[in-house]
Amino acid sequence: MYDFIDILCICCGAYLVYAAIVMKTQGRIISNVLLKKGMDESSLKDKDGFINFLFGKVLLVGILVIIGGIINLVNTYLAGPKVVTIVTCCIFAVAVIGYGIVTNIAMRKFMEE
Repeated sequence: MYDFIDILCICCGAYLVYAAIVMKTQGRIISNVLLKKGMDESSLKDKDGFINFLFGKVLLVGILVIIGGIINLVNTYLAGPKVVTIVTCCIFAVAVIGYGIVTNIAMRKFMEE
């Protein structure tokens, strides 16, 4: 059961990394990852500033989520100590909360009113 959640976390982290790379290389913002529901990139007053502000942060969160999922998956199969699972869950929680805070700051800063 929890293996599925770990694999889902790895996939979601990979999608965040993909969204960050697309944002930086193509200048296209994947709206379902980085913008509020129903908004598109035309509502940004400074698209380049938005991309520069979020790129590193989204990439870091994606990498942390992938690493956390992999560590937890490996720890499950190796029957490692439970403290590893607790630490990876805490890292995951901090990454997700940080992602939410950073994207909200970016939307307030770069969205047209």
